[in-house]
Parts: sequence; structure tokens; C-alpha cells
Amino acid sequence: MKKLVYATLVTGLMTCISSCEKEAVNPGDFTLKPELKVTGITDVFGTTYPANVIRSVDTTYQYFYRKSDTLKDNSGKYVLGSDGKYQIKWDTIYYNGKTAKYYELEKIMLESIKDTVLIDIESNSKWRAPIPSAGGKLAWFITENSAGGGDSRIRANVARNRSFLRSVEAVQYIYTPDSTVMYKLVFGQKGEKDK
Repeated sequence: MKKLVYATLVTGLMTCISSCEKEAVNPGDFTLKPELKVTGITDVFGTTYPANVIRSVDTTYQYFYRKSDTLKDNSGKYVLGSDGKYQIKWDTIYYNGKTAKYYELEKIMLESIKDTVLIDIESNSKWRAPIPSAGGKLAWFITENSAGGGDSRIRANVARNRSFLRSVEAVQYIYTPDSTVMYKLVFGQKGEKDK
């Protein structure tokens, strides 16, 4: 037993020593602007869907914060309300944030079968692809890898539709963490009972 413990300690120490870098290396150029592009959409059966951009706009995010101001009368004294507390006025202050690029792709209609959709992206930064909202219904389009970095393939599992055309579309957003680039992909699904 002692030999096993000593062997484990020696192996761990050797691994630690051999894996340490002599000098830390910069992993990349952080001055580059984040980029993101959807390059292709396919499924596991080999069907290729168009990744056509139907709308592309430059947009500026508008943010706000709330600022409180305690009211004073003409003599400079604070105004008390009927409850004996200071009267406070709240102002909403709006300001412009970063400029961003927004892309909307042509709607993709999926077949009623169970499937896996593969979305290929090119990026020089981290990205996010949260699971689309199902509108309070059972989720039928579920993104497996909802975050990553660099060139990647996003996988989304699609449930079989034994009924009619899906009433809730899956709206998949893919964006950089600083939201300077955002893609909107809309997926619909046919039903087995559709004629």
C-alpha cells in the first residue's frame, strides 16, 4: 500500500514539473475586434440548409440607469410626504453603448423527423448560443453546446413532431459576449399530420 502511495506522489510530482512552462506566453491578440460568422447549416442526414442573410443592420445598444433625487422646496428644505418620509423622484437616464452588427438569416423549415442540426461558425472570440425559448411549451429545439470559442460547430437536437406544424418557432441567437456581433436564426418544423 505504501508503495502505491509513493508511486502516486512521484507520478504527480513528475507531471507537475514537466507540465510547467518556463515562460508564460500570450495566448492571443486582445486588441482585435470580436468577429463571428455563420458559415453553414446542415443536419446529420446530410441535408444542407441555406444560410442566407435577409437582413443586416448596424445598431447601437441603448442602456439606462435610474437615478434618485430627493425633492426640496423653494427654501432648500426636504419635502416630506403625508407618510412623514422624504419624497423621492426617480429619473431614468438613457445612454448609448457599443455599436454592433446584427444579422438575421432566412427561416429554415425542418422536417417532422427527429434530427440533429449542425451550425458551423467562424469566430476569433468567445461566443454564446443559448437554448431558444419554447414559449412556455415543451422545448423541441435544444442547443447542446451553448457557449464556446473560436471556429466551432453548434449541435442542436430536434424532437420528432407527430402532430401538425409547430406553433412556436425556435429562435436561435448566436452572439459574441460583448454583443458586438449577433446572428438570429429562426427554425420551424413540419408535422407528421400536415398534408
